[in-house]
Amino acid sequence: MGRIKGDAWVALILLAACAVFINDLQMTEDSGAFVKTTTLPMALAIALGILSSILLAWTIWLQIRRAADHETLPQSSERYAHLRVFLLVASIAIYITALPWFGFLISTAALIAGAAVLYGNRRLLQIVGAMVLIPVALLIFFEQYMIVLLPSARLFE
Repeated sequence: MGRIKGDAWVALILLAACAVFINDLQMTEDSGAFVKTTTLPMALAIALGILSSILLAWTIWLQIRRAADHETLPQSSERYAHLRVFLLVASIAIYITALPWFGFLISTAALIAGAAVLYGNRRLLQIVGAMVLIPVALLIFFEQYMIVLLPSARLFE
């Protein structure tokens, strides 16, 4: 089967960090069925833990499948991996800069579309669906349930 791949190491490190973070959050405040200052960080840590577990399982499954099929990764996908990561980080910096000007909805939709195309999604219906559903769901969650106002578009005022 070979050595552990980079994605598996990242998933393991994230899982360990989530465990430490969740443990710290649980010791910070009293427990109960009410919203408190640790509710959102706890939800985010749990979501990150679930996603990290999926990444770990997916990496192990691919490694087992490739070992059985004697496959190797194509050189072209490895060659551009670092460039894609750099472009995504640059996109996030542009997103943060654009938030005050274009607002949460437009900026988030553009970031989702750019990330989807950058990482190989070419299905227009899925990209447009994500561009609409994710920002709207986040907007409703933050403004209605967490009572956190997200940036509105200063450019259109």
